[in-house]
Amino acid sequence: MLTLTIDPIVLERLQQAFPQPKTSAAKALKKYKELLEHLLFKVMQRGRSNYETLLNCYSLPVSQLTHDGPHIGSSKVRLHKWLNDNQLQLVQKVEEGSNLTGLVSLVKLTELVVLDDIASEISTAIQNVKTPTELSQVLRGDSKKNQELFSVMYPDYFSYLSPAQREEVFDVVPIDVPSLEAYVAWLNTKATKMSPGRVRTYTEQALLILSIAKHTGGFYPQRRKESPFGRIYYTGVSVQNVNKELRRAMLGNCWEYDIRSSVVTWKMTFAQELTDQLYPFKECRKLFWASWLYLEDRGDFMRDVRKDVFGKSSGLSVEFEEKLIKEAITAISFGARATVNGWREASGAWVNTALGEIFKNSSQRNAFLNSGAVQAFIKEQALLDTYIANGLEAEMPEIYFGPLITRNIKPSKSKAVAYAYQKSETRVMNVAYAVLAKHKIKPIARIHDAFVVRQKLTIDLRSEIIEEMKDQTSNDHWKLTRTELKKYIFNHDKFGGEK
Repeated sequence: MLTLTIDPIVLERLQQAFPQPKTSAAKALKKYKELLEHLLFKVMQRGRSNYETLLNCYSLPVSQLTHDGPHIGSSKVRLHKWLNDNQLQLVQKVEEGSNLTGLVSLVKLTELVVLDDIASEISTAIQNVKTPTELSQVLRGDSKKNQELFSVMYPDYFSYLSPAQREEVFDVVPIDVPSLEAYVAWLNTKATKMSPGRVRTYTEQALLILSIAKHTGGFYPQRRKESPFGRIYYTGVSVQNVNKELRRAMLGNCWEYDIRSSVVTWKMTFAQELTDQLYPFKECRKLFWASWLYLEDRGDFMRDVRKDVFGKSSGLSVEFEEKLIKEAITAISFGARATVNGWREASGAWVNTALGEIFKNSSQRNAFLNSGAVQAFIKEQALLDTYIANGLEAEMPEIYFGPLITRNIKPSKSKAVAYAYQKSETRVMNVAYAVLAKHKIKPIARIHDAFVVRQKLTIDLRSEIIEEMKDQTSNDHWKLTRTELKKYIFNHDKFGGEK
């Protein structure tokens, strides 16, 4: 748990203003401090953006400090307001939040309060570590603080929930503690190409998971949060939202199985339906040739697009070029605007396009959108999106015209597609889980369109899962790609295991 140290002058001035009852000032300030620590802790769980880290700011709801904070005195003055009115504020707004944009305020801590910097202390201590035992000693944490952190994050885990109820509320992930410790060491000694802000954020996330795992004896509960669109998310830091290297570190040696190009694959079910309706004597693979090529001959598709976008010598690796193309194709599949420039919202904030975030170079972004294969892919996806949205309108008008899809007056096509996709994604992943359960295999982690198991699946079992997906969805394009994840191993010279 985060700890704040408040300048004694704040309590001194508060006691002068509110001398009676004798302990009222100290109690009120303690409650305010605990609330601010809680809000900052939630920020750390979520992770700060590079912008926040650069400015040493935090995005948090200041209104909660006002409305949920304590009162003081016979007039029941809100302590947050009193601190501000008397130039004793602990947080200072850098950017005002807005109900219109849905953004909370960006704040800085003032000179009257200091946030205990555990991540920096750990980073300094690790520099002199030479053995795994010494590393564990540095990262062991305080058992009492680990228990307090667990109680804050999971107040109901042991107090109110039965074992059966806990299984319904939480997904539990086994944590490879030595691997996670080695990752923290690597982050703070050898991650030289990573920005200091990211090193700090990833360290904070890793230490959070490590503290819980040390308290529980090696597991990390993730509280489920079901999206109305169909997916299961988790609150706070989870195996779903951490970076891939931290995921690898926390899980240790295991195998990850992903549905390849899941959203494009899913749409091909509708591509066949649409072909049968519009052109009953034409092959689906010819009408939707770009989407088909992307799924069934990825190498050819990538070569053509890479040549169009990057030419012969971009100075980038083939792997990085293909990574950018894949991200852009996925964004288009989910309804990203196929435009070059961003736009300015009514609030005055500039919004970049999804493709603008992927292709920072405007020439490459233009070249991508002008590629023949990409233009065909965009047209095909737009045709499928309209068909899927119309189908949702016809079959589930209460959803299509409801608040999930329709904001203001006009329904959102991209939200309609996202809703239909996530519902289908859940169903097809449940097919995979059912096959695994039949073979008495339980995934150690679930990540939307992927699952992680401890041991590598046999060829026959992997094929059985794929065939069951195909049979139950009437879609022959499903594929499962596997990735071996290797634990981090502490090495004084290298600090971290190679993949």
